[in-house]
Amino acid sequence: MIERQALIYPVGNQAMSFITQDDSAKAIATLAVKPELRDAGQIYTLTQEKALTMPELGRIMTKVTGHEIGYKPVTTAEFGRIYAAEGDGEELASMYAAGALGLFDQATHDFAKITGDKPESMSAFLKRSYRPEA
Repeated sequence: MIERQALIYPVGNQAMSFITQDDSAKAIATLAVKPELRDAGQIYTLTQEKALTMPELGRIMTKVTGHEIGYKPVTTAEFGRIYAAEGDGEELASMYAAGALGLFDQATHDFAKITGDKPESMSAFLKRSYRPEA
């Protein structure tokens, strides 16, 4: 992203919800040991507290990295080709195609309902995870 100076995800103006792997694991582990949270047909959607558009995500990334990160989406087909070498281009392109339809824009408080904690925000996650090149 820093090299490109832009997010390229083909989702247009749609917002997408995210959650960290650590938060997902915490919620799943909590559900595993608390039958009352899972044995009555409950359905949960784990997300951070706010869905983000790509320009919003770019602004957060710019603030965290100190590098300008804009939004210059490519087509879904081009996105699939870019990530094909990593072996998951088709899957990722399909996921972002669904995002472009608004299918990943829901933000819930289910993580807090399960764990009693707030999920880590995108800003906090990026600050914790970002490792500038030496």
